[in-house]
Amino acid sequence: MKSNIAIYLQHYLSPSMTFIYRQLLGIRKSFKVFVLSSHKVENLETFPFEPVYFKSRNFKRFKAGKIFTKIYGQHKLLSRNPRLSFNQKKFFSGIISDKNIQLIHAHFVPAGIEILPVVKKLNIPLVVNFHGYDGSILLKFRDYREKLKELFNEAYILLPSFFMLNELNERIGTLKNYSVLHIGIPVNEFGFVERKPVQSKYEKNEKIIFLQVANFVEKKGHFFTVSAFNDFLKYYENAELILAGDGQLKDEIQRLVDKLDIINKVKFFGTVTQKQVIELMGKADVFLHHSVTSNAGDKEGIPTVLMEAMATGLPCISTIHAGITELIKDGINGFLVEERDVESYVQKMIELVSTSYNFSYEARNTIESDFNLDLQNEKLIKVYNSLMNS
Repeated sequence: MKSNIAIYLQHYLSPSMTFIYRQLLGIRKSFKVFVLSSHKVENLETFPFEPVYFKSRNFKRFKAGKIFTKIYGQHKLLSRNPRLSFNQKKFFSGIISDKNIQLIHAHFVPAGIEILPVVKKLNIPLVVNFHGYDGSILLKFRDYREKLKELFNEAYILLPSFFMLNELNERIGTLKNYSVLHIGIPVNEFGFVERKPVQSKYEKNEKIIFLQVANFVEKKGHFFTVSAFNDFLKYYENAELILAGDGQLKDEIQRLVDKLDIINKVKFFGTVTQKQVIELMGKADVFLHHSVTSNAGDKEGIPTVLMEAMATGLPCISTIHAGITELIKDGINGFLVEERDVESYVQKMIELVSTSYNFSYEARNTIESDFNLDLQNEKLIKVYNSLMNS
């Protein structure tokens, strides 16, 4: 008989949380899984799952969250000071008890802090997953750091990268109960594509297609991608940049494209499905992802879209940022430059299109061996079983 576990989220599920949904489906093969949500449930057509148990906050708490979001940008409601209302605690406690749930896995640290009092009272294991903003921008707040210390004493912590592990050890204190677990991607869904070598296209003056798939937010570095592409066009004119995604900075980037007078060289695709992403990657020659630390301090974990591109054999150019160095080894399976270094980024673009070295197979092998969702889920399942049997 399968054990009962629950995935706890403040928000089920934004379009950018595909990685959580993939993991959710993967662990369902070994456990009976329930989803609990405390703020919002949406996109069930895109991410169908049953059962999902939802209990919203009261108006006062919701209003406070809206104010925090307005001040600090995109980050989640009540992420600095997450707290359940009395009625929410009662509701989730009832579900956990009635369904005999034996373990809670909270995605994003604010969700873990939020559900911690309930878990402690019921005396069941809690797993908490860091992902990005919860291990970067929020660390500037003292009250959040204090809550982390309590959480580290009570929960088993999952981290997306060794980079974040080192950051937390320096800022909060040495973690004791943790694993570095890459979320990974479903490798079989992102098949390897045998492409015409980009050097061959370059030598024959054929069109070279660059691609970036990302929400238009500061840490995705669209400004630097477009700036570098503009400079690359001075070296090689027969090139095109495709930007897929949506977000609050899209209009600003479109104005930049207009200002640089490269509107005929840059295409904006808007929000894309996984199927469309795979199609775009299959037609592209080079994948770009210029991750940067935002002015507020927000950082990536390891972008899954880079894993997806590498799985298809796309050569990638990215930045020395957060956990990306654990995915891309410069000059071996892709290229890396320092954040915001447009000149070096352009040089890597030139080097990539003019070199005979084929990064494709090294990129694919990296994903198959170290970022394969099935293999990572097996590790996660061992964590669950260990905690429930201890």
